[in-house]
Amino acid sequence: MNKSKQFIAQQGSDSTVRIFEAGTGKLYRVITVGGSIVSQPYMAGNLMTVTVESAGKKQVKTFSLPGGGLKTTIPV
Repeated sequence: MNKSKQFIAQQGSDSTVRIFEAGTGKLYRVITVGGSIVSQPYMAGNLMTVTVESAGKKQVKTFSLPGGGLKTTIPV
């Protein structure tokens, strides 16, 4: 059985999200989101979504885990 890791997202600073392993509670990664966070990060499976504001424009950014890379950016 291939058990994938589960994660918990929590806002760190104004522009970072801390990712924790759900099973252990240990800090797994810190992601810099490229703007000021305007809504709490949301985890769904291995995707983390957060709304950020940069240069007066809001964007919804989705990051993939466990790598933490930016997957999509949608202007709102």
